[in-house]
Amino acid sequence: MFKTCNCGHSMRLELRKLIHDKRIRIRHVPVYSCQACKKYELLPLIKPHLLRYIASLGHGTERLKVSFADVNEAAYVLREVFRTYVDESTADEEGQALQARCREAFDGRINMLLDLFSYAQSMRDEEWMKQIEGRLEQLSALKTLIPENSGYFAR
Repeated sequence: MFKTCNCGHSMRLELRKLIHDKRIRIRHVPVYSCQACKKYELLPLIKPHLLRYIASLGHGTERLKVSFADVNEAAYVLREVFRTYVDESTADEEGQALQARCREAFDGRINMLLDLFSYAQSMRDEEWMKQIEGRLEQLSALKTLIPENSGYFAR
C-alpha cells in the first residue's frame, strides 16, 4: 500500500482529517502522504465512496464532525489497526509488522462479514445480504493493495 510521489519519495498510508466546504470535518480518511513534500492524495478506491458520503451529508450551513470509518469498512479496519498497533520494532521491521497486522485485520473482518452473510442468507434477508456484500467489496478492493513486502504505512 504505497505509492511513489511526483517528487520521487515514497508516500505512506495514513488516516487524515479532511475539511470539506469549510464546514465538514471528516476524520479517518485513508490517504497517501509524502513525508518529503507534504503532498497527500486520496486512495483511488476510497474516493468514490467518500464523494457519495459527502453528498449524503447535504449542503446545509451547520458544521459537522464525522468519521469516515463509521461508513467505510476499509477505513474502519485501518483505524482499528492504527489505534491498536504498538511499535516494538526497529524502523525496518516496523513496516513489515504493521503490514502483517493490516493483512490479519482485513482477513479477520472479511471472515466475520462472510459469517454474517451466511447467517443473513439462512434468514433470507436480502437487504442485509446486499449491505454485507457492499462492505465486503470495500474491504476486498483495498486488501488487494497490500503488497507482500512493503513497509510503507503510517499511523
